[in-house]
Amino acid sequence: MKRLMEKFKKNWTRVWLVVIILSSVSFISYAAYTEVSSVKRVVSTTSSPGDPFSSNCMRTSTTSRRLTAAEFPVSVCNFDQNYPKNYSPVEITYVMTAELKVKVNNQYRTFAEMADMVTAGTLTQELYNSYVTKAASYSIAKTTDDQSGNDASPTYYNLDSTNGFKKVFPADTLKENKSSSDFYTVRIPEADLSADDSLFFVFVTAQPSGGALSSLSARLYGAKDKAEQEASWDGTIIDDSYTTVDYDFYNYVITGSGVGTIDILWDPANVKVNKYFLEEQGLTPTTVASGDALYGDSGTKKQCTGWSKATLSVNSTQKSRYELQLYKTNEGSMNNPDAYIACYFTQSP
Repeated sequence: MKRLMEKFKKNWTRVWLVVIILSSVSFISYAAYTEVSSVKRVVSTTSSPGDPFSSNCMRTSTTSRRLTAAEFPVSVCNFDQNYPKNYSPVEITYVMTAELKVKVNNQYRTFAEMADMVTAGTLTQELYNSYVTKAASYSIAKTTDDQSGNDASPTYYNLDSTNGFKKVFPADTLKENKSSSDFYTVRIPEADLSADDSLFFVFVTAQPSGGALSSLSARLYGAKDKAEQEASWDGTIIDDSYTTVDYDFYNYVITGSGVGTIDILWDPANVKVNKYFLEEQGLTPTTVASGDALYGDSGTKKQCTGWSKATLSVNSTQKSRYELQLYKTNEGSMNNPDAYIACYFTQSP
């Protein structure tokens, strides 16, 4: 033992080096193991993909759904539509709301907003009254409950003045750890299904409580199938209340039917178009000259000298919807963003 200690003393530096190396190797090995174990834990907690709060028509960003029948079922589910076996592990509490809006001047208006327009003189009382009368033809009912099943005689609530043109259902729940769905049925007039232009829209929203899940919404309307209409394309800003809410950017959607080209024009002094949309579509903007016959100082369609223009080729049999984002070039409120963008369709011969 004494001789061993003397050897340690003579080679003390080497001993410490060996100890340090062994300790480092052990630490690195442990760290590597811990890292792998951590990765395994992260992976293992995701048993299946998808969001366990979904609908047959509502999405996290408001979508449009053209109805082909006067009655349409709207589901609220505790599983992802693409992964129906991915049930929510906890009970979901939500509130279902339906509100009737009218498309006026290319904007979705509540009846309260239209009443203000009547007061301001921008909408006639006669036209507003006609909207109020027709509102009684739109209704919604809860027709299936996840616990009690189908309702043989559901109560339909008219989306008219007696209900404030909306219906807010009491808070409801979807059960946990098994397939659970509630169904609501929206009714619209038969005449809407053959209309050339949609005017009335039922906005449906499912708002979950707790903040862990996102709300779902959709706008439902009746109109003639685009394939049955004449070739036509138009664009609109789809953000709700965009004339009163100062958003950082705006979603502009172009939809229609037919084959031809669309001139998209915007005022670069106030807005710019998402460059990724332009790149994806292979568009190179040009500047409208003062002598442009369509859009110049004496343009027959619109006077917008100095604006940017991009021409998009369209064919509704291949694609009938395009979405782009408008970004403000200046800080501050923009009360009328649709004043700075326009689109015009030219049908191919």
